[in-house]
Amino acid sequence: MATIRIKQGDQYAVPVLIRLNGEPVDIDEVAEAEFTLGDGLRKLYPGEVQYSAADGCFYLPLSQSETFAFPANGSVTLDIRVKFVGGNVIGVQRMESVAVADAASEVVL
Repeated sequence: MATIRIKQGDQYAVPVLIRLNGEPVDIDEVAEAEFTLGDGLRKLYPGEVQYSAADGCFYLPLSQSETFAFPANGSVTLDIRVKFVGGNVIGVQRMESVAVADAASEVVL
């Protein structure tokens, strides 16, 4: 995942490329994937998180309310665990930090 910055109040789907042992995961082998951002924001694939075969990325949707809850001028950590079709569960070893910029307004548009 490329380093990203989020501003409080942003709303969009963050592209996440999951790699295990340096290689992108094979979506046909993924039964579930858990994305935990910050202190407990948890989203699952399949379900809230979508997968795009076109670019091999998972798209983690964030709402304005969710990003307003992130610490201003701080960072949040993205942790990922993947459950494979065979039953194994493997967590991504290198957690990513997402920088969070402060917003002057805290009104949801």
